[in-house]
Amino acid sequence: MGQTLVYKILAGHLVDGKIAAGEQIGIRIDQTLTQDATGTTAFLLFESMWAGRVKTQLSVSYIDHNMRQFGPENHNDHLYLQTVAAKSGVYHSRAGNGICHQVHLWFFNSFSIFSIALSAAISAIPLNFQRV
Repeated sequence: MGQTLVYKILAGHLVDGKIAAGEQIGIRIDQTLTQDATGTTAFLLFESMWAGRVKTQLSVSYIDHNMRQFGPENHNDHLYLQTVAAKSGVYHSRAGNGICHQVHLWFFNSFSIFSIALSAAISAIPLNFQRV
């Protein structure tokens, strides 16, 4: 029986373990994208690991979720994201460029690339940000 597309992509990015039901695996991540609602926390954690620059082929920080607020909090987060992106080797997409998931798909993704998008739905997943 033929292998599924997901199996083929995982097998091509496997760096640790064996692909089998119930088994943990380590995979190489080619791209990451963060957005301003959860990206601030992700980059604070990234900086706390003293990792320096990202080791992915491509990482992008999008400003497209928290764009309007009366206080300074979002503005401060956006300045932080721009600064940390510059020093970490991450592209920074300013507010108004579009919805991050669609923009990223249009400009950067292909089926041969393993990409992780950090959003509120998966923000509890520990990300390594390293290419082995």
